[in-house]
Amino acid sequence: MVVFVILHYSNFEDTIECISSIKKIQGEKKIVVVDNNSLDATEVSYLRKQVDDLLLLKENLGFAKANNKGVDLAKKKYNPLLVVVLNNDCLVKQHEFLKLIKEDYKKYNFDLLGTKIITEGDSVNPYLPLRTKNDVEKEIKYVKKLVYIYNNSLLFLLLKFYLKIKHLFIKPLKPQNGDGLEKGVALHGCGIVFSQKYLEKYNYIFYNNTFLFHEEDFLYQRIKKDNLISIYDPNIELIHKEGASMKKSIKNERQKKLFREKERLKSLELLLKDM
Repeated sequence: MVVFVILHYSNFEDTIECISSIKKIQGEKKIVVVDNNSLDATEVSYLRKQVDDLLLLKENLGFAKANNKGVDLAKKKYNPLLVVVLNNDCLVKQHEFLKLIKEDYKKYNFDLLGTKIITEGDSVNPYLPLRTKNDVEKEIKYVKKLVYIYNNSLLFLLLKFYLKIKHLFIKPLKPQNGDGLEKGVALHGCGIVFSQKYLEKYNYIFYNNTFLFHEEDFLYQRIKKDNLISIYDPNIELIHKEGASMKKSIKNERQKKLFREKERLKSLELLLKDM
């Protein structure tokens, strides 16, 4: 049995599209949707008819905690061979998706599997992690500078103008997915396949104390410490319409960026303590 756990927040249309794409793929599967306290009564009623389980949280728990609760439900109810944890702005278009991930599990006995991510944003695999305490400390300093800038509307406008001019002369590099199969790598959190043996090892699939951001870095530390088998297979694909929920829930660009960096800072400080 393969269970899909989809995290929902605010973007109902994307969640429905994600569910529809999963229903079209071949093979036996179950679909669990976890709602971070954002659905209205009509949406709840509709979703109950579309999925196998709908977990309604009483408050917005963010990414890690909410996904952990959804996977815990899936483990207890279905005892799955594999759990595919997806953002609600992801689509599964390969009809043989289930067959492919099962073949990889049989071949590599992985703990975690990441796919090629088709996106116009920055979410690609393998994920580039913060590997050392020094890396995390540098990122914390950088994020604190961004928080200071985003707190000031004038500084924010000046930064936007500077970047616009800079990018006229130096085009920013767009991250690219890896070309071949890789082992022991960090994986992007928008879509990860967790195996039964991973689920048996840990009470929580993700570090449970963050709200948003850097879940991949905590996961990579676990991969290193516990010698887990993580696989990136570019022959398996997901589509990611990056950041759709945040774009809908926070309209103001400066406030959106400020929120992001404040939450990143909290996660990074926890990551530093955990290393």
